Amino acid sequence: ACDGAGLVAAVRAAVANLEAHIDEINALNVFPVPDGDTGSNMAATCREMLDYVREETSVEAVAERLREGALFGARGNSGVILSQVVRGLAEGFAGKRRFNGLDLAHALALASTAAYGAVPRPVEGTMLTVIREMAEEADRAGVRHLPKTDVLRAVVERGEDALRRTPEMLPVLA
Repeated sequence: ACDGAGLVAAVRAAVANLEAHIDEINALNVFPVPDGDTGSNMAATCREMLDYVREETSVEAVAERLREGALFGARGNSGVILSQVVRGLAEGFAGKRRFNGLDLAHALALASTAAYGAVPRPVEGTMLTVIREMAEEADRAGVRHLPKTDVLRAVVERGEDALRRTPEMLPVLA
């Protein structure tokens, strides 16, 4: 469902997936410095973010609580960028009890803009590229008025494709 409870469930599933791959993400962490903590920092940020969620039913209320938790729980560069992605999503879901494919596209566009705005010198081939391409795909799919599940599927596929291509964009990843 694309109400507050559905959003929380989706975020919890995403965080569980992130936590299952912390070591892999840490090992891939070579930019901007190979400090090996991106997965750990993102997971810590997400855990704090989820601690702020209560029993809200609207998408707006859940997104706002996620935003607050991500802001106060941001760890490292990746956590700060992630907190800005969540801030953009919260802005996009403002006033929404539920969301549809067009709402998701709008929220992802704001998330991408916020993430790029948080980095003084954005570099392609990073998590910024992945969120930007996901937002672009959501816009294409949402404009076609596809069901939200189809929009989400297209967004995830584009994100996975962008992630696979990051070594081509940022040679240090190769």
